[in-house]
Order: sequence, then structure tokens, then C-alpha cells
Amino acid sequence: MINPSSLIIAGSDSSAGAGIQADLKTFSAHKIYASTVITAITAQNTMGVDSVINIPNKMIEAQLKSISKDLNTSIIKIGMLSNASIIEVVSFCLKKYYPEIPIILDPVMVAKGGHSLLDINSIETLKKELFPKSFLITPNIPETEKILNVKIKNSEDMEFNLKKFDSMNIKNILLKGGHLESNEIIDMLLAGKKIYKFVSSKIKTLNTHGTGCTLASAIACYLFKGFNLYDSINNARKYVIKGIKRGHTIGNGHNPLNHFL
Repeated sequence: MINPSSLIIAGSDSSAGAGIQADLKTFSAHKIYASTVITAITAQNTMGVDSVINIPNKMIEAQLKSISKDLNTSIIKIGMLSNASIIEVVSFCLKKYYPEIPIILDPVMVAKGGHSLLDINSIETLKKELFPKSFLITPNIPETEKILNVKIKNSEDMEFNLKKFDSMNIKNILLKGGHLESNEIIDMLLAGKKIYKFVSSKIKTLNTHGTGCTLASAIACYLFKGFNLYDSINNARKYVIKGIKRGHTIGNGHNPLNHFL
């Protein structure tokens, strides 16, 4: 009997604060085995991204095919996909090699320092190819603004625009509110046409590199363990909050949270 495992599809962060390294740390901290498919290699540190090289499509498919032939994947977390071509090959492989596997999609578009990680012209491809395949997508406010072509200035805007995702054939969506100017962080989950709110105090720190990657991975971890979606998000948020409070100061910019609590 082959034990179930998880799969991460994402880009590499050379400083190991975000990307596939943050994902791996999160799954390891939750004692879950994770295989990986690397979609891009970035040269970056806590100050920002200096360079990006995309992995050739044939190699992305080769990774996905190889893992599918041997490992018993039961949940998939997707992060950085740089362009339409990569999105399309990942979508094709998911349908061919991983049908019916729950997908947690973090639609990564911009790095913490402001560097674009997704070709702006590829957003429509992401919406068409991967949104319908995903069990949950986890955009932050800037990403949601790009996806919906709107502006979000407060929690009322969040709730109003969250309902627009109903027309996109998305099963569940978690809109993260950390970018709002507020003393609280309000994240909103749209599931089954109902909206659920998660509220916590904002921690004033620069040590937040990799929080989005980590949150999506932690949600996948708890779903893997059999928790329902609401409890998975609630537990994942608590994990990220602890990680931020105990973050690493390793550089001069946005430092990573601490995954090993």
C-alpha cells in the first residue's frame, strides 16, 4: 500500500523565504511528505527579485508525469506560474495525470518587493484553465484587483467584489485582506454562496515574506489531514500568525516567517 502524499507546483525562491521552499517547509512542519514540480527559478533575496528563468514546458510536463507514475498524490498546491504557456501545460497535465485531485491555487502575480511574477496578459488564461479545476483559490487584494479589474479599499469592497467570483465557476475562494490599511486583517471565504470571515490583529512587521505561499500550503496540509475547509483555513491562519511573530531576521528587507514553531 503506497501512502498518500502531496504535490507542490511552484517557482523556486533562492532566499528560501517564499515559493517552493516555503511550501516544502510548511508541509514538513506538518509532517506531510511533498513532491515538487519547479516551474521557474528566481534569483532573489529579502530585498527583491533580481532575475527569473522559466523552466521549459517539456521539463514541467516530464516532472508531473514522472511523479504521477509512482507517487500516490492526494492533494496539489500550485503557486507561481509565470506565463500562459506554463499555465496551459500545467492544466493539460492535471487533466491527464491528476484527474479529481483537489487543488489549492495561490495565484501568485507579484513578489513582496513589487517584481511581477506573472505576465499580465496571462491572467485570462489562468482564469480559464485553472480556476475551474481548483478546489480553492487564495488571492490577495492586489491579485483580486487584477483578476476582476476593480479597486478594493476596504472590507466592504472585499465582500462586494468577492461575490463576483460566483460567475467564474470557482468552487471556493479565500480573499486575503492583509493589504488593507487597517489594524485588523479580515480574510473572507466564499463557499456555497455563503461568506465566512476570519479576523485577526495585524502584526506590524516587515517579516512577512512568503506568507501567501505558506498560508495556501498550510490550508492544503489541514485538508490533507481530513479537516473541513473552514477549520483548515482557521488552523492555517493560526500557523502563519505564529510564524510571523517568530520570524527570521536574515536580511535587510522583507524577512521570512518561521515555519518551524
